[in-house]
Amino acid sequence: MHTDPKGDPQVLSLAGAIMSEPLSPDVVVHLCTNCIPQGMNLPRQWNQDGARVLVREVPCSGKMDGQYLLHALEGGARGLCVVACPKGDCHLSQGNYRAEVRVRTVQRLLAEIGLPPERAQLVHASPADTPRKFEQLVRSTVERICAIKENLLHGAM
Repeated sequence: MHTDPKGDPQVLSLAGAIMSEPLSPDVVVHLCTNCIPQGMNLPRQWNQDGARVLVREVPCSGKMDGQYLLHALEGGARGLCVVACPKGDCHLSQGNYRAEVRVRTVQRLLAEIGLPPERAQLVHASPADTPRKFEQLVRSTVERICAIKENLLHGAM
């Protein structure tokens, strides 16, 4: 005999447990594809210090508009990290300079509304870095962001 699982209490409790998990990541890492070292295999998402981390590759860090960065925080992310080329060594002219200006603008806006500006981080990495050094840089930045209290904007919208 076939029964409909929709009314099964076990199925309902399992579905409730799954749905109670946050859908948005805690930390979003925007990664310039020109910074990735040869042979690097950084996962696209992982858990670190109890936080969900999501990596998004962008063609250039200069393509990251402040609006996108703020949208991640508005969506509930605890913080964000932009990985750009080393200063003076951008593959697309001034992308890393633009990224720095935008991250600093987001930091200023966060400070103005009373949130820690450290929620937005900019780090510089080179494709000449070893994969291990690159991964340590990203993970240590995520660790600093995770040390910040929960995002007060989450649920306030």
